[in-house]
Amino acid sequence: MTELSAFLAVLLAGIALIALGIAVGGAAFGALVLRPIAAPHAAVRAALARVLRWTWAAAITLAVSRVLGLMLVPLGFDDGLGTLALDTLFGTVSARATLVQAAAALMLACAAALAARRNEGGTGWSALAITAALVLASGAWLTHAASRIETPELLMLTTVAHQLGAAVWFGGIVHLALSRPLVTRDAAHPDLWPQLLARFSPLALASVLLLVAAGICLALRYIGDWAALAGTGYGAMVMAKIVLVAIALGFAWLNFSSVRRWRAYGDTQRAHRYVPAWLEAELAVVATALLTAASLSSQAPAADVPGEHATPQEVLAVIAPKRPTLTPPARDAFLANAASASDAFAAPSELDRVQNNFNHNIAGLLVFAIGIGAVVDRSGRLPAARHWPFLFLLLAVFLFLYAEPTVWPLGTESFWGTLAVPAVLQHRLATILVVALALFEWRVRAGTLGVTRWRFAFPLLCGVGGAMLLTHSHGVFVNKSEFLIEFSHAVLGLLALLVGVGRWLELRLPAASNRAGGMLWSACLIATGLVLLFYRGG
Repeated sequence: MTELSAFLAVLLAGIALIALGIAVGGAAFGALVLRPIAAPHAAVRAALARVLRWTWAAAITLAVSRVLGLMLVPLGFDDGLGTLALDTLFGTVSARATLVQAAAALMLACAAALAARRNEGGTGWSALAITAALVLASGAWLTHAASRIETPELLMLTTVAHQLGAAVWFGGIVHLALSRPLVTRDAAHPDLWPQLLARFSPLALASVLLLVAAGICLALRYIGDWAALAGTGYGAMVMAKIVLVAIALGFAWLNFSSVRRWRAYGDTQRAHRYVPAWLEAELAVVATALLTAASLSSQAPAADVPGEHATPQEVLAVIAPKRPTLTPPARDAFLANAASASDAFAAPSELDRVQNNFNHNIAGLLVFAIGIGAVVDRSGRLPAARHWPFLFLLLAVFLFLYAEPTVWPLGTESFWGTLAVPAVLQHRLATILVVALALFEWRVRAGTLGVTRWRFAFPLLCGVGGAMLLTHSHGVFVNKSEFLIEFSHAVLGLLALLVGVGRWLELRLPAASNRAGGMLWSACLIATGLVLLFYRGG
């Protein structure tokens, strides 16, 4: 159960970070953005009530996810590692800190409910601020900083500052998006939405500066040098976070430029027509960054594994153009030497590597064909090309057969019995996701779903797929071979996210301005195929 508990722990940690952002960010957004202008505007008061409801729900979610994560800890000791007594578990600092943060989150939920009843007074909001601070402070003992020998207090404080910046930024975006439908209904005040954007901009800027400054300090301590940044799993996840934050800041700049235009010229058109789509894209990217941070927290800092750094040449060799492997190894020989899918401690054999390369390269060939079909369809020169989503079904069949070659139907292991293995479960979920991509996007392009909300299924599923790849783990060891696999999956995760973001923008922006989004997602789809086609595992 070690692998399964580790996978579920990362998933729950991601949910906890997102809930933390919505809860703490809600407290900041409500107090600093909405509450000062709520009195004369019924729409703003309604938005404030919505913010408090979501803050309450997020605080409850945070408490539940932390407790469930704590309950998973004993499962990690079931695979020959003995048992973990509950008194031993609750005697640890991390367990106590988890319970304290869960209790603080429940207090925050109560404070949100109190503020909702007394949103004109100050008692509830003071309690909201204090309990939000307690939630953040208690989380300091749940980070890498708490286990350091040198200056742990300074690192814990820096980590809390980093989380505060992320929470206010992400939570503010969430609550800004939730408030937009309410404030835009107020026809008597068409500038109310740009006003909220303008009020949130300095808060977002301060939170981003805090996030980046604290992140640089933590990276210098946990990574150490450039070689560790480029050649370890921890460093690769940090680079993925940097890329995600950079993309999100690009959208934030577009939103800020709209605010400047409104202030300078009184033009609200851009804020109403373009900013919602940009804000939603920014939200998706920052949420993925939080999930990546959750995965990062489960890995040893790069500074702690100095002997397992890959060289830049080894990293580039994983995705550099090369002759793909388009034939699998002999089936009997492979099965005779393959380790069980449930064996988390097995080292891959040469035949395993050949099979792994074959799986990725054939998948890449199929994804490349899908990308070309999408480009041809966008050109409008071949009407039959609108059926390109059906190519996803070929990819789904291939994943079902070969993603887990030791498991039924081509292998000897049980289909149901191996679903408890995180890697197997993720591959099966990926197969279902690909089938969904095929059916929904085909109905959008050739059926009747193009004018319904189901047209957003494709970008949403791509975003989910990208998040799965960025949190994907292949083993319990911190070594170079595992890192090289996870590096390629981090690249693929980023590309999948960009496919989703590009398609979302293509759908959400006005027709005259969505060309860039269409070009982005189709180019990233082709790039995904090329990365898979040239993949070569270590």
